[in-house]
Amino acid sequence: VNDLFDKFDSDGSGQIDREEFVAIVDDIQRDQSRRSVVAALACSFGAVLVAKYSEEYSFIQKTFRSLYTDVVAERATFTNFPTARLSSDVVDLTSRVLASRGFTPENTLFAHSVCPDEVNSKAEELVYLMSGHWGEAFTLGGLAGVPFAGKSGFGAYLHHTPDKGKLLIMFAPHVGVAADGRVGEVQRNGQSKASTACGAAIGAFKALQGHSHGRSAETSALAADESDAQIEYIKRKLLPKLEGLDSARDPSVYVAYQNYAIAREFMFEILEATPDLFQWTTEVAVLGGIMVNRKVGGDFFQPMVFQSRSKNGDIVDLFGETFGQKPDIAPIIGSAEEARKLI
Repeated sequence: VNDLFDKFDSDGSGQIDREEFVAIVDDIQRDQSRRSVVAALACSFGAVLVAKYSEEYSFIQKTFRSLYTDVVAERATFTNFPTARLSSDVVDLTSRVLASRGFTPENTLFAHSVCPDEVNSKAEELVYLMSGHWGEAFTLGGLAGVPFAGKSGFGAYLHHTPDKGKLLIMFAPHVGVAADGRVGEVQRNGQSKASTACGAAIGAFKALQGHSHGRSAETSALAADESDAQIEYIKRKLLPKLEGLDSARDPSVYVAYQNYAIAREFMFEILEATPDLFQWTTEVAVLGGIMVNRKVGGDFFQPMVFQSRSKNGDIVDLFGETFGQKPDIAPIIGSAEEARKLI
C-alpha cells in the first residue's frame, strides 16, 4: 500500500489530491482486478479495508462506481432493463430469502444455465458469486443460455442432490450494453472495439432477417445443420417470436427478452418432464432473468421470475419479497400482451 501511495502521490506532498485521485480511477479502468482496485482505493484513503474479498469488491463497486462507470451505458441499462440489480445484490437478496426457507450451502446443489461466452464467467460477477456462495455448480446451459443439457443432463444434476436436499436453478441469457449505450454489444477484454453479446442470439436474429415471416423464413429456420444444432434450435424457436418486433423500441432489446422466453420455456419443459423430481429433492427454487454485461461499472441482472416448487405441486412466487415490483416492460417490448407473457 505504501508503494502504491508513493506511486500515485506524484508531487510528493504526502496527500492524494483531486488530480492524483483521477489518476487512480484511470488506473482502475485500465486494470479492474480486485486486488488493484482495493489496494489503490485503500492507499488513497489511508486505510486497508478488512473484509471478505467479495464483500470488499461489492462495497467498492457500489461506493465508487459513479466515478468510473459509463453514464450513457448506465442510462441505457435502466431504460431497457428497469429493475436490473448489480450481481452482488442479486446474490444477497436471493440467498437471504432462500435461507429463510431452509436452503444452505450444505443441503443445496446449485445449477446454472448461462451462455458459455467468457463475459459471463468474470470474477465477482453473477455466476462466480452464486457458485461461490452455494459451493458448487452444475452446468446446464449452452448457447444463448438455453439449457441444452436437456432432460439427460438435468437428470444427472438431479441425481447429485444431497440427501433430503434442495435444488437452486438459475437460467440467465445475456445481453451486452456498450459504452455508447448500444444494446447487444460489449467491449471484451483485450479488444479495442465492441462486439455482439449475446452473439448466438443476435446471430440467430440476423440469420432470420431478410426473410418475410412466411414459408421462406420458416423453411430457412428449419434447414437444420447437424454440426450447429444449438443455433438451429434457437433460430427455430425465435422465428415465431419475432411477430411483434416492429412495435419494439429496440430490436436487440426485443431479441434479448425473447431469448429469455426461449430459455424459460425449455427449462420449465424439463422440470415438467421429470417425474421423479421430488424423489430426489424436497424443494426446487428457480431464478430466471437476463444478465446485462458491461465493460465497466459491473454487470447487472434483470430478474424476471423467482419461484419455489415443492412435492405437493405448490408453486410459490418469491419475486415480490425478494426484488419488489416486477418490471414494466410493455413500453420496451411494444405490447402489453407480449410483456404479460414474458413476466
